[in-house]
Amino acid sequence: MRIRSGLLALAAALVALTGCAGNAQIAKGRLVPIDVPRERLEAAHAPRRIALLVGIKEFDDQRWHPLRFAEADVQDLAAVLQDRSLGAFDEVRILSSSPGHEEILRALRALAEVDRDERDTVLVYFSAHGTLARDGVGQLRRYLVAHDTRASDVPSTGIAMDEIKAAFDRLRSRRKVLVLATCHSGSGKSLLPEGLQRELAGIKGGFFVRPIEEVSRASVVLAAADWGEAAREDERLGNDIYTHFFVEALRSGADRNGDGAITVSEAHDYARRTTYAYTEGRQRPSAESTEVGVDPIVLVGRVARAGKPELYSYSARLDGFTVRVNGRPLADLPGGVAVEPGRLRIQVSKGIGPEILDETLRLGPGDRIDVETLLSRSGGRWEVAPRVALLGFLDARSRREVLGVVPGWGAAVSLRGWPAPSLSLRLDATTAFGRSRLESGAGSAPFGYQAITGGVSLPWRFEPAGLHGGALLAGPRLSAVWLERRFDLALAPPRQSLFTFMPGLLVGTDLPIGGGFRAGAELHLDWMVVQVDGENRSSGFAELLGGVGYRF
Repeated sequence: MRIRSGLLALAAALVALTGCAGNAQIAKGRLVPIDVPRERLEAAHAPRRIALLVGIKEFDDQRWHPLRFAEADVQDLAAVLQDRSLGAFDEVRILSSSPGHEEILRALRALAEVDRDERDTVLVYFSAHGTLARDGVGQLRRYLVAHDTRASDVPSTGIAMDEIKAAFDRLRSRRKVLVLATCHSGSGKSLLPEGLQRELAGIKGGFFVRPIEEVSRASVVLAAADWGEAAREDERLGNDIYTHFFVEALRSGADRNGDGAITVSEAHDYARRTTYAYTEGRQRPSAESTEVGVDPIVLVGRVARAGKPELYSYSARLDGFTVRVNGRPLADLPGGVAVEPGRLRIQVSKGIGPEILDETLRLGPGDRIDVETLLSRSGGRWEVAPRVALLGFLDARSRREVLGVVPGWGAAVSLRGWPAPSLSLRLDATTAFGRSRLESGAGSAPFGYQAITGGVSLPWRFEPAGLHGGALLAGPRLSAVWLERRFDLALAPPRQSLFTFMPGLLVGTDLPIGGGFRAGAELHLDWMVVQVDGENRSSGFAELLGGVGYRF
């Protein structure tokens, strides 16, 4: 029977091959319809909710004291995220057995592999020691202390916060939040090397200067304590203080605007206020991103309806300002507040100081207004600024043989917030004319001159809090220069002219002086090629402008 079955199979195979050989085209396969339920397809392509929670409680180096509640922090947050009636996260990864440097970096890389959709919601949380150290080039940086971090060599054995942020920013999701329940001030959940403690002890002021670390605008970074402050554990709460109230916000339903969901900004604002009150002002959690509130990241629930209008700001320059609505103080910034829909008068001031914003507008359900953007728009986006100027070449030879430093006047027109919120489109024009002399060893030759310059630039606006509404400007500029000279000598050519385009740079400052008027000064630095006596000469050209403008 076995031999007979094998012969039959061989015959069938020969018949199949013969049939194929008789055709000019051979089909190598067929499409087989598969009936997949629509629900399964939608589920396969649906965005996911993923979390990585890291708690580091014990350390090889005994100089890092153990943390009592780092593991409890991770477990409590995981419980609320995994609860199907609350966070309903699809995957919560936990590292709580005191992971080392490499294990944490591997976990971040693995997280990037499962975050495949920009609509995913991703939360990364650390409860650990944080510290400060000088890196290899002497830059002061923040570090996360891993299980195997040595206090004597933090840069090589710890994990730089900017390294964590870089890995976090590379995640595909545009709904992601990084929560740092650490500190770096040398107290609380931290330790500083003795040499650095002595160095920082000599710094005047209540807070240390922030290291230069940029945060991507696609990220939301929440810190349990502000720079230079201690993040604290608490025996009564059994947690890191900020983490306790962050979890409490998710469990208790801190839905500020009543839309059915608890967002990152709502949970953070609740935890920030309660942490500040619980520590009597010694710990001020912070948010380090302009994206908070722009694209809400929902952690609990689902947006079921348009919520109440919200006013918010997480700008450092508005820290300590109060938002009043219809004359009633409702919120201290940074943070946010929900208000009733309708026509509202919104005022912003600090202490007993004057209002920096006083505007009436109508808000409807679902509106979310950034106070800083409102402040920027209230002052007007357009500015016209007459200018007096000094124009001249940067090298002495060109000043002697072409044209010296001469006075002029002109104007600049700016459009703030275009093409990006931190940029401005700026157009300027300047003219100068008069008489001068060309000096040489044999004598001098008088001539009349006329110069016209114009440029377009895109300066970036940096608005430090110390300028009180003022700004520093810097950015690229493309300019054009037309220069004409007319000599009075019979043997000299009657006219000499030059026209050229030049790449350059604009730097300047812009300061409010009241009533919509602003004082400003700027320096244009350009590179150009000038032909003198048949010789092409490379030279720098500068314009120093100053004056008062009006914003509308």
